[in-house]
Amino acid sequence: MKNRIRLVPAILFLAGILILCPAFSFAQSRTIRLNETAFAYAEELIVQGRVVIDKKNAWRDHHPMAEDENEFIRAHGFAQYSKWHLGIDETHAEGTKARYKFPFGDFKNVHRCGLLAVKSRAHQFGYADIEKAAIQLIEIINSKKENQPGAEHRLPVSAPSGVNLR
Repeated sequence: MKNRIRLVPAILFLAGILILCPAFSFAQSRTIRLNETAFAYAEELIVQGRVVIDKKNAWRDHHPMAEDENEFIRAHGFAQYSKWHLGIDETHAEGTKARYKFPFGDFKNVHRCGLLAVKSRAHQFGYADIEKAAIQLIEIINSKKENQPGAEHRLPVSAPSGVNLR
């Protein structure tokens, strides 16, 4: 009987870990939502032709550095800064850089490579709405590119199933 009494706390502890750990990881993974304002802003910039059509892996060289981000925030504020990120992490307070995820431009132009990086990362972490938004923006860029004289071949973009942004 004494051994049974010792096992009860251990079993309860292990059961708690098994129950709570998946719940914590799911809650963390679902805290980032699509920034609809940023999506609309990116669409507007693309229509205006403010797009850099670059190669897939160029984002590591093209994304703004921390100093550039800080300077942009000082000059324009967090409301403008947020427009350059397709994700909002609601676990972080407004007015912090940590709140804004999935950047897609350099504060002047939308970068195709940035959207490709967003698409890839959003898919990797299961943010289908953000992935779908990136796909739609890439498709807009591709369609504008196809309509230009001497247009190159369009890259195929596939949407995640079951997600409808509009």
